[in-house]
Amino acid sequence: LKFACGSLTCPSCPAFPVPLAVFLTGSDRIPIYGMSSLRIIIQSTPSGEQYLPVAHTCYNLLDLPKYSSKEILSARLMQAIDHYEGFSLA
Repeated sequence: LKFACGSLTCPSCPAFPVPLAVFLTGSDRIPIYGMSSLRIIIQSTPSGEQYLPVAHTCYNLLDLPKYSSKEILSARLMQAIDHYEGFSLA
């Protein structure tokens, strides 16, 4: 996955979307050593296009199915982020 304008932005960029950061890390806080210290691992999975990306927040790991287009990738990622529950203790 290549971070690019219009889809995703680089984690060290100040414009890195907060919902994406929360989805990937489980936290809405900036790491103590800054965003440049955040290491996100993205791995391809053999599941089909109907599956959503899965974030393993303890490891900053994103399981990403192989999608046939940027549009499908963007739609599935936004769907996963929109339905993310998190660790709400409220």
